[in-house]
Amino acid sequence: MNGLFPAARWVRVGLSPYRNSQALWTTINQITRYRELLREMVDRDLSAAHARHGFGALWVFIHPLVVVGTYLLIFGFVLGSKLSITADFPGDYSAYILASLVPWLMLQAALVRGPGALIGSANLVKQVVFPIELLPIAATIAATIPHLPALGLVILYKAHVGGLSWMLLLLPVVFAIHAILAIGLSFALSAITPFFRDLREIVTVFTSIAMYLMPTVYLPDWMPRALRPLIYSNPFSYVVWVYQDVLFFGSFRHPYAWAVTVLFALLSLGLGYRMFEKLKPYYGNAL
Repeated sequence: MNGLFPAARWVRVGLSPYRNSQALWTTINQITRYRELLREMVDRDLSAAHARHGFGALWVFIHPLVVVGTYLLIFGFVLGSKLSITADFPGDYSAYILASLVPWLMLQAALVRGPGALIGSANLVKQVVFPIELLPIAATIAATIPHLPALGLVILYKAHVGGLSWMLLLLPVVFAIHAILAIGLSFALSAITPFFRDLREIVTVFTSIAMYLMPTVYLPDWMPRALRPLIYSNPFSYVVWVYQDVLFFGSFRHPYAWAVTVLFALLSLGLGYRMFEKLKPYYGNAL
């Protein structure tokens, strides 16, 4: 496997506008061409785990709502009542938590599912005629859909406590950038995991602590000055700030975050897709 990952080459691929646009177009083409197969894969993924349960696939949506409700109770009401939330806080604290936490949980779910996209479907990977590029895409979609009701809850709650702004019209754009990022990361994680099985555990540990290294339940100014670089060096913080602009602040409070998030998403898809295709001939033996 030596020579497969020359760092300089991967950086050039990631920074190449042509390569990134090619990866984006190919991914869109795969989704469009195999949309019926992709829909069937996602439906099966969402329903299989709860096929024999009384509420069936509803558990897929109930679980994220319970998780969001638990975080909201702990941070918004229990700990929030103990914090010194000043009068100049820019809005309702619970709305701030929801607008920050739900997008991260949505992305977290995709990251956790990404490493298992190939190793969980080894029989399909070994079939020559099956388009295995669909596996990371299907895993990302299946991980994202259960959190959509929670995202709707954010919008309803914000409308109740502070009203909505015109920025909400940009939510589809933000969601598209989010999807590009999640699919790109899923391509990369699924490509590496067959050769490095510990990656799944590493990703799980990272996502467990990453929430506390982002401005999801606190403002950056609340963190000790010496530790603030941890927030700004975390690329996922910028994704959270973009969602905050749309769902909470209602204005471009973090214009630089939009540029960083778009660049992060395109680089992730460009590098992730190229890595996935580069390692494709070796998956059968690794699995």
